[in-house]
Amino acid sequence: MDVEELRQYIEENSHIKNAFMSHELAHLKEINDGLAPSRRHNAAVMQHDADRAYDAFIDDLYNRIMTGLKLHRTDSAEKWATAIEEAEVLDNIEESILDADE
Repeated sequence: MDVEELRQYIEENSHIKNAFMSHELAHLKEINDGLAPSRRHNAAVMQHDADRAYDAFIDDLYNRIMTGLKLHRTDSAEKWATAIEEAEVLDNIEESILDADE
């Protein structure tokens, strides 16, 4: 499984992207609101920054899953999915993102 396959798997099997983006956009808005009016970013710039943060999050997650579950890039998507499900990775990540919002 490669990074793009993991991204697709996450988006099809969890609410991680929605939770992450909601949390990240709220954080960026808070920072943006603290800037002088002339230095504030528009919504498109903040969305772009949130998208980049999500991409970095997925890249990091991919490497952590590969290391933590002893998987390899050449392993099948099915093997990755099984290992991710058995370790409840998506549930734990989603829960931690939702807990961070509180």
